[in-house]
Amino acid sequence: MKKSVTLFLFFLIGVLLFPLQALAVDFTINETTIDAYLLDDGNVEVTESHTYEFDGEFNGITRSLISKEGTSITDFTAREDGTSLEVELEDETYKVFRSGKDEMVTIELSYLIQDGVEVYEDMAQFYWPFFDTSNESDYENLTVTIHPPEVTSDVIAYGFDEAYKTEKIESDGTVVFKMGLVDSGKKGDIRVGYDHALFSAAPSHDGTIREEMIREEQELADKEAAFLARQETLRNLAPFVTAIFGLLLVLVLFYGWRKGQMTKLETEHQYHAVSIVPKEILSMPATIFYFRNQVADHGDMLTAAMMDLVRKGNIESRKDGTYYLVHENTDLQHEILLIDLLFKKIGESRIFSFDQLEAYTKKTANQETFYKALTEYQRLLKEEINTHQLLNKHKKLRWTIGLTSLLLIPFLILFGVHELYLWLIIDLIIMGGLLLIAIVFQTQTVKGRLIRRQWQQFKEDFNELQSNNWYTLPKDDKERALIFSSGLKDKELQQKNKYFIENSAAGQPDSTTNLLLLLTLSSAANTNFGSATTVAAQSVTSSSSTGTGVGGGGGGSGAF
Repeated sequence: MKKSVTLFLFFLIGVLLFPLQALAVDFTINETTIDAYLLDDGNVEVTESHTYEFDGEFNGITRSLISKEGTSITDFTAREDGTSLEVELEDETYKVFRSGKDEMVTIELSYLIQDGVEVYEDMAQFYWPFFDTSNESDYENLTVTIHPPEVTSDVIAYGFDEAYKTEKIESDGTVVFKMGLVDSGKKGDIRVGYDHALFSAAPSHDGTIREEMIREEQELADKEAAFLARQETLRNLAPFVTAIFGLLLVLVLFYGWRKGQMTKLETEHQYHAVSIVPKEILSMPATIFYFRNQVADHGDMLTAAMMDLVRKGNIESRKDGTYYLVHENTDLQHEILLIDLLFKKIGESRIFSFDQLEAYTKKTANQETFYKALTEYQRLLKEEINTHQLLNKHKKLRWTIGLTSLLLIPFLILFGVHELYLWLIIDLIIMGGLLLIAIVFQTQTVKGRLIRRQWQQFKEDFNELQSNNWYTLPKDDKERALIFSSGLKDKELQQKNKYFIENSAAGQPDSTTNLLLLLTLSSAANTNFGSATTVAAQSVTSSSSTGTGVGGGGGGSGAF
């Protein structure tokens, strides 16, 4: 019973958190035709035909109709093959109920726009948005037809945005806007003017609109001509802009490659292996962090750090599974922080255990504190790495590249506005590359590359090491080899270390006491620190419609 209740609660939470995904219907509106019949009393009878193709189960379709100021929409009905369908109105969205699965359906909608035609002293106009930017569905093939009350030849007609230059005036005065594909989030108002005498029964407004409509139509044409002229200019300019910034990107990449090659040659010149285990230059946690490109799991780093403190004698492992703080003598800030975290915040009386760690991180109040300490610990590791100047930051070069790349922004905007999408995509890639370089570009110094080279060679050589050669290694080298293998989480290296230590302990238990303690600590710490850091990380990370069409009108289509 409890399990069923739990599953139901998870389902309910999922639906509440992700309602759109839970209720999503997969469909395509293959064809839409809208016929608007203008009546002599100023009202407009509209008939819409929508052909939907559904993939999966569905319950019906939706049609949002947002009326312009001074108008209203009434008498909404829906039919399929002459059969009436149930309709429900929610705010300004009509839900038409027609359930099914994997079907193609054509539904006819009818409604009346009251006072949809505005009559003036010289002309009457039907200025209407059948859809606006709130529309969330694509119309694959949209056609809007405006029918006058009577045959006439006195017609002015044009459209905006998606409807621009899609109109065709028929001989009887009918105007057809064949828009074709209209993407979601687009708008396309239409404006059609007829002789005012055709609407004798409609209320009239003072003033005239013929000159305004002629002027607006011309302005649209002038605007398009100017747009095309700018587009052509930008099309001719785009190759030069792209070539300049593309060349900059290539030069910077070549500079980085050349710098790396020179450093590599110098490193090989200076490299000579004295021992299989490299000499200690950085602390072991910092060495591992640097070798892992300063990206490592918090738990892995804590394991290596605690093992290193045992190696140095700061911490003593006891038989009861606890760890005793022998002394706090260290100049490394990340070791000071770790000692404070483990033995003062989590442990007490200079004693730390993994049971205390589990109890500490179970408390919600401690989880954020623990996570912040881990983040600060990694920052201090980076600080130690920086003091050894292992990386060239190239700050001046990066600032120059970053600021220079921003000069592309105006061109990107212009290319996008003027529909030069190919150049927009190419320059976006170039700008992204330049910005990425500005953010992350750095090269290794000879010292930095030498450290990486030595430890990489250690990985290769240690796997081939024979037992008799391992016995001759100094005690400190053996311990650092084990710590590096644990921090790197390299299973092959870990197994090799385990084999050497356990076999050596069978014959010489006294000489391998500390190594056995480190081996035990490695296993316990990986498990417990891993769980604690995961809990802390999860705790931190968990922690009315208005149309945009003319006159505030608009709408859109959908399904449910």
